[in-house]
Amino acid sequence: MKFNETVIKRLRQAETIVFFTGAGISQESGIPTFRDGAKSLWKDFDPDIYASVNGFDNDPSKVWQWYAERRQQVRVLEPNRAHFIIADWQHKAPHVTVITQNIDGFHQRAGSQNVIELHGSIARNQCRKNGHRFPHDFDHPTQQPPNCPECNSLLRPDVVWFGENLPEEAYSQAEMKSFNCDVLVSIGCSMEVFPAASLPYNAARCGAYLIQINTQATDLDTVAECNFQGKASEVLSALWCAVWNSDVEA
Repeated sequence: MKFNETVIKRLRQAETIVFFTGAGISQESGIPTFRDGAKSLWKDFDPDIYASVNGFDNDPSKVWQWYAERRQQVRVLEPNRAHFIIADWQHKAPHVTVITQNIDGFHQRAGSQNVIELHGSIARNQCRKNGHRFPHDFDHPTQQPPNCPECNSLLRPDVVWFGENLPEEAYSQAEMKSFNCDVLVSIGCSMEVFPAASLPYNAARCGAYLIQINTQATDLDTVAECNFQGKASEVLSALWCAVWNSDVEA
């Protein structure tokens, strides 16, 4: 895969880079996406039942056990090459931020620091009443949702469900980073989930150089300076070599 000199120089010279990731980056690790036709996570499961406050309140045990299966799936799978390259980029360049729509925690497991999680994390729980947050105990799973040790309300997965707002602090940080970055790299994002999908557009309006990596076309194609179609691990591997191992003058 070849890249023009502009892409290489913009990434090498950038003082602030944002990697904005969606379900597509974890698909290579074996995590199904939410909107991938016959392989979609929601093909066999109703999100109104398994990913909504009403669904949880109507049958907490059913939702809790469904997420227990998702958690076990995530635990046995591993981050892929794309996650590790992004973590390496944080160590190589001065100011690199990871903003993710994913709840799998693969960026952190690959070594990324200070990841902004827009949709929460499957590795945490929060209580239904007051939002107290606790790490999930993977070693001692329960069939029923436990009670919050702070207020005794039921614990639920600390993920954003349909009809819920994004965490205010996380989204505020993500907006600030997107408004002020030199380069934003969107990876595996369907660009159909708002308000998260507005972040690349915000970056472009503020003058950032916008790169998109995806296996298929999205609405961002006409806005991005560069669109690379392919698997995230393959494109990022080639991009890493081009930026850091090429002899293009910066």
